[in-house]
Amino acid sequence: MDPLVLGLLVGLASAAPLGPQNAYLLQVGLQLPTARAWGAAALVVGLDVSVSLVGAGLAGRLLSEAPHLRVPALVVGAAVLLVMGGQILWRTRPRRAPRHLLALGTTTAATGAVPGAAVGGWSRRRLVLGALAVTWLNPSALLDSSLLFGGLVASARLADLPVLVLGLCAASVLWTAGFVGVLRAVRARLVERARCWVERAAGAVVVVVGLRFAAQAAGVL
Repeated sequence: MDPLVLGLLVGLASAAPLGPQNAYLLQVGLQLPTARAWGAAALVVGLDVSVSLVGAGLAGRLLSEAPHLRVPALVVGAAVLLVMGGQILWRTRPRRAPRHLLALGTTTAATGAVPGAAVGGWSRRRLVLGALAVTWLNPSALLDSSLLFGGLVASARLADLPVLVLGLCAASVLWTAGFVGVLRAVRARLVERARCWVERAAGAVVVVVGLRFAAQAAGVL
């Protein structure tokens, strides 16, 4: 198989499952204005590509071969993801309208949503920290990159490596752009209540992954 196609297929297959990174993209794709959503997507692509490249080399090997580094990585990753997922669930929790608003009839008739109950704005710091949390601070990303991309690179011919890596990088760009593009297209069609439930599901995924990391760290310890 052509190394470019192989890298593209493997990269898309690794990006498709719903995990912390796609949950983050789900949040920014539904909540942010267009320019900032695409800026966050570009940031995720850059970090994801760097994690893939480094994970296929030194960092992933260190984490897989040195247990004393793997445990702190799992603990940090669990803490970051649990905080991130908890924040998502807290922001999208059901809220009851104040009595004076209910008396004025200011809830949305179609959805029953209360104005102002949507998730608040995203600062640049929150965008960057969120992107880091699902890439460089996610030990699963480094380990998966080491096992998947490292083996793929090791099995390729030296002359095919640049094209193979190009395919892996292109997969990250295509998946992120396509995923965020679809979210932007359906964003206006989602009523507020449906959007909240989608975001809660994303937060639950992040929490579950964080708990999994914590359990793994406890098992190692």
